[in-house]
Amino acid sequence: MNGALVSGTALVAIEVARSVPAWLRVKRTRSGHGISPVSMGVLAGTGPGWIAVAVLAQSVAAAVAGMVWLVFHGLLWREVAKAEHAMNKTIVAATLFSFAAIGLVTIVGLGAGYMEPALGSALVIASACYSLPALYRGMKSPTTTGLSLVSLAVNSVEGAIYFVGGVGMGGITPHGHPVLAYIFFGGLALASNLPRLVRAGARRAMNRDG
Repeated sequence: MNGALVSGTALVAIEVARSVPAWLRVKRTRSGHGISPVSMGVLAGTGPGWIAVAVLAQSVAAAVAGMVWLVFHGLLWREVAKAEHAMNKTIVAATLFSFAAIGLVTIVGLGAGYMEPALGSALVIASACYSLPALYRGMKSPTTTGLSLVSLAVNSVEGAIYFVGGVGMGGITPHGHPVLAYIFFGGLALASNLPRLVRAGARRAMNRDG
């Protein structure tokens, strides 16, 4: 119980530690360079689904962390929308599409009696749909001005926590309770954030980005 409480508190703290710097970075620089509008939309649209998975996995910590993240993601969206007007339509379209897709899968899964596997599988696909565009945009964008180094580093740590919980090793989920969605989320978080962290860090070290 104590281990779960500690890891749960750490997860919520990590959520704040990664979300606030990402939001403030765009607010300060007034730039969304390096940020993928597709990723932002897919994340927003699937946010409620991740909270549902946390509830099904009996992870109060992950559910609370998900709600905290959703609030700050909304603040980040507002700043990106003000800084990069051209991204707005893509963000909105990706949000609506992903939200509708997750909702449909959940309803069908519930009707078939397999809601948790259906929702988990849908979120696995969604993870790829936002992680890969984020990685591509972060590596190909002319600058990484809109990316927060702190946020990218914390994202990587968070990915490791979810991966460990997903394989059933305990922490944010009960020991011996594997969660497929968390395995893929954690693995993709590591794969998509570490390369961007290296690139953005190198550019800041050479004073190429603000």
